[in-house]
Amino acid sequence: MDFTLFKRSYYCLISGLPDLVLERKKAGDGDLSLQFKNEITEQLHSKDYELAKLLYLQYDNKNFQNLLSNEEDEFIPLGNYTQEYLEQQINEPTSLIEYMGDLLKEFNRETYQESDLNKLQEFYYEYVLKTKNKFLKEWFLFDLNMKNILTAVNCKKYNYELRKHLISTTYNQSVLTYLLTDYSNSEDLLEHVPYADEILQIAESDMDITAKEKELDLIRWKFLDEQTLFNYFTIENILAYIIKCEMVDRWMKIDDESGKELFTKLIHNLKSTYEFSEEFSLRNSKTAEN
Repeated sequence: MDFTLFKRSYYCLISGLPDLVLERKKAGDGDLSLQFKNEITEQLHSKDYELAKLLYLQYDNKNFQNLLSNEEDEFIPLGNYTQEYLEQQINEPTSLIEYMGDLLKEFNRETYQESDLNKLQEFYYEYVLKTKNKFLKEWFLFDLNMKNILTAVNCKKYNYELRKHLISTTYNQSVLTYLLTDYSNSEDLLEHVPYADEILQIAESDMDITAKEKELDLIRWKFLDEQTLFNYFTIENILAYIIKCEMVDRWMKIDDESGKELFTKLIHNLKSTYEFSEEFSLRNSKTAEN
C-alpha cells in the first residue's frame, strides 16, 4: 500500500506562498524565516509541525551552546524554545530534549573541555536522523555529509587531525570511512553523497569564502528541488521552503546581491508551484462538474 496517498495536503498555504513572500516591505528585510514560522505555527497539523521543529532545532542548538558557554551572542528567535526556558533547564533540567540533556551531563563533568561542545552536532544529527520522514532524513544526511566533506578538505589544507573534527553518527559511517582514508576518488563518495564531486571541486578551488558558500548553497537548493519534485502540496514542500528561507535571509545579511538573487529564485519557484496549483484546481473543478 502506498501511504504517500494519505499525506496531508496544504493547498491553500502553498498556493498562497508567493503572496506571503511578495508582501514583505522589501527584499532585504531579513525576516522571511521568522515570518514564515509564525505563519505555519497556526496552519500546520500538529504532527507535521513536529517535523518542522526538527529544522528549527538548529537554532536551539546555537542558543543552548551560547548559554552554556556564557557567550553574549544575540538570542535567535527562530528556535523552538525561549531563552527563559533554556536557562531554566540548564539550571534545573526537567524536560530538556534528550540530546541536549546528554550534552548538559557531559558539561557538568569535571573532565569536560570547551572543545567538547562539538559533541552537540553529533548528538543533534543522531537525534534528527531517527525521523521517519523520508525527505527530512535525506536532507539531514546530505547536510551532514556535505559538512564533513568540507571539513575533510579544510583539515587536509591546514594539517589538522581529521578524526577529531568530523561529525560521526551511526548513519554516516560509510562516508566517514572514505573521508578518513582517501576521498580523492569522488566516484566512491557519489554512491553515498549527491553532488560529492561538485562539492569537492568547490571546496578545493581558489574561490574566496563568499563565492564558495554561494556555490554550495546553490547545490543545497538544487538538492531540495530534486527531493520535492513531485511534492506539490505536502509537508515536504513546506519543509524545503523553511530551509530555503534561511538561505535567503542569511545572504541578505552577508551579501545583498546574492540575497536578492536567491530571493528572485525563491519567488520563481513559488510562482511555478502556484501556476501548477491553479491548473490543478481548475482541472479538479471541471472533473467535479462532469
